[in-house]
Amino acid sequence: MRHSIVLKRNIVLFTAELDAMLTKSCETDDEAKKDKILAPFDECMNYIQFANDECDYGMGFELGMCVFAHKTSRNFMGTISSLLPLAYDLLGRKLFSKIMKRICEKEEAQPTN
Repeated sequence: MRHSIVLKRNIVLFTAELDAMLTKSCETDDEAKKDKILAPFDECMNYIQFANDECDYGMGFELGMCVFAHKTSRNFMGTISSLLPLAYDLLGRKLFSKIMKRICEKEEAQPTN
């Protein structure tokens, strides 16, 4: 069975592709290369904005959880902190939003390896 994150507007970002993308972006120090590697991810982030506007809050939640669970998640705390607390708020889960905000604040305050 192939697990995937299905996003609207004809975008499908498979979990393996997301994993490779996040890992590769952390392996390079060249910002131009990082931008190129993360271009599909950035496109998904744009589509999540549209989905939120259309009351489809699950897209941001699903992508946020996948990034949060990834082994390089500490490098993406800014992205996680913009996706998950908002998704929880929009889904009416205020306590979970508050908890996620605290987790992100704590992780962002710690130095990365």
